[in-house]
Parts: sequence; C-alpha cells; structure tokens
Amino acid sequence: MLNLDNFADTLCLPSPLEPFTPDWEGAEHVSMFVKRDDRIHPVISGNKWRKLKHAFNLTPPYTVDLDTGSGSGLSSVLYSQPSSVVSFGGGFSNHLHALGYLCNQLNIPFHAIIRGDYTKHPSPMIQDLVQWGTQIHYVNKVTYQQRDDPAYLTSLRIQFPDALIIPEGGSQVAALKGVQEVVNEIDIPFDRIIAPVASGATLAGLTSALSPHQHAIGIGVLKGEGYLEGLVEQFLAPELALNFTQASALASDKTNQFSISHDFHCGGYGKIPPYLQTFCENFNQTMPFEIEGVYSGKVFWALKNLLATLASTNTSTNACEKKPLEKAIEKGQIEKGQTLIIVHTGGIQGARKNKNP
Repeated sequence: MLNLDNFADTLCLPSPLEPFTPDWEGAEHVSMFVKRDDRIHPVISGNKWRKLKHAFNLTPPYTVDLDTGSGSGLSSVLYSQPSSVVSFGGGFSNHLHALGYLCNQLNIPFHAIIRGDYTKHPSPMIQDLVQWGTQIHYVNKVTYQQRDDPAYLTSLRIQFPDALIIPEGGSQVAALKGVQEVVNEIDIPFDRIIAPVASGATLAGLTSALSPHQHAIGIGVLKGEGYLEGLVEQFLAPELALNFTQASALASDKTNQFSISHDFHCGGYGKIPPYLQTFCENFNQTMPFEIEGVYSGKVFWALKNLLATLASTNTSTNACEKKPLEKAIEKGQIEKGQTLIIVHTGGIQGARKNKNP
C-alpha cells in the first residue's frame, strides 16, 4: 500500500515550464510561458494536487509545540495519515475526483458530499468515485449551502469521528503552502502570473509567494465581482501565515499584488457558450496542449483578448475614455515587454460527457 511520500515520488514535479508562442494579435509584445501543472499526474493534476498535499501533511513527520505551534517545544504531537476524509463538490468536481483517487491509492475511506442527486444519471466523475470505493452522500441545495457553517461541520464530525474534513475545492490555509510552490519552481524572471479564480486559494497562494515587483492576475470563471476578491483576501490575512515556505510571505499586505478580471466568465460558472467552445476546439487542434471550457479555456480566452487589446490600446490617460478591457489591462498591469506566466491548473471533469443530474 502506498503512503503519501511514495505517492509523491510518482508525480511530475517540478511541473514543466514551456514557452507559449501563439499566432495571436499582440502576442509579439510579451514573452509567455505556461506552467504545465496539468502534467503533474494523469488524475490528480494541476492545482488539485497543490491544494491537497499539505492537507494530508505530505511533508515528513514533524513535531509541533503544543503551546505555541512553533515546533520548538518539548511537548509535541506527531501528525500522520488521516483515518478518513470528508469533502464537498458538485457532480463534475475536479476536486472530488482528485481526492477520491488519492484516498483510493492511500486506502483511506472517503466520503463525498455532492450537491444534487445524480442517482439515476451519475456523471463520469461520480462513476469513477464509485469505482474507487468512495461513499457518496447526495444533499440538496439548502444542505449544501451549509458546508462552511460551524454547526453543520460539527454534525459531520459527530457523524464521521476523527475524519479530516476538507473544504470545497480544497481551499483552506494549508492549500496556500502547496500553491506557493508553483512560484518557487519558476526559474526565470517574470512580471505577471495568470490563473483562473473560483474559490480563491490558488490566486492567494500565488500572490503570497510573489516578489514585490510581481503581480498575479486572476481570471474569474464565475460571476462574482467583489465576492472573489473577498475570498482571496481572506486567505491573505497576515494572521493566517503559518508554516509557509516563505517565512515573510504574508508579513506585509499582499492584497495590492493581485487583481481579478471579471470580463471572461462567459455567463457564469460552468457556462460554455458556442464561441468559447469553438475557441477551445480550435486551440486543442493547433496548440501543443489541451484546455477545457470551465477553467483553462476561460484563462486562455481572456489572454487572447487582453493581448489583442494591449496591441491596440490607445494612449489616452482619461479613464472615462477607456474601454473595459483597456481598464482591465491597466488594473492587471499587463504591459508590453513583460514576461507572463500562465498557470495551467488542469481539470477536465466539466468537459466530460453526460451532463444530466
């Protein structure tokens, strides 16, 4: 049976950093590289592994001072593999899919709390979970909305004693440490790093690892202006800076080092209109790697549009005269001559067939 360290040895890490030179308007004005986190593992790819690894305490066993949490005291505890895991997601959740596979490989009982009832028409993701021995718990929308409620979480701890409860999407403070490694693995100077935003932890982790001159640009994949910013900012609170790879990562205010574009959600989460579907299909036929319409497709669709706007941006300094995309470029500080890193966060569940709940 595999343990966490053995499993980690099977992964493609550091993930490749590949030049990206599309024949797009404006692409000649910047240098671009894609951080291929989609190649980390065939199933647990992209930000899912980054966000889960420290939730499972993948690092070698360590002791923690019971009084201060510093790891320097005489009284200590040894953290080990959880006895069971509980988490949340929809019927096409990349997070649940990755977590279900990992628990199967580690022989850890896994309970997936899924929004909606897919009993009659299980999605391909759910079919995989069942094959991997996951216990499926379908809940209605009202119950699912309680997933972060303390009283509901207490009831789950009673129902599943000693279980590790991981939030939806794997988004928790422990996730930031894994996501920081994306930045730490990049061995070239860069100015901007671009990634999708849904639950906030990935963009927060990237932002927390940046040098002062760098900036993270999030592409919102759902409708949530203000809401998404709040999700990221809650993870960047200095009081949450514990066990980070960069000791001073959150010692100062990092909230001015990220921005989110809300122009490319294409109608909302999981919405893939015909123009986006066509873009993804053409991309997959002509580029050296593939994308899908829920996350990565929206990132590269945004990138193409932002580059085209960058190429034609006028020289006006009057904000009232600027178009929305020009304002997005200004806010995100994309400028000619910069080096951009695009993080391919993997995830294909939304692109798999059988959409009926």
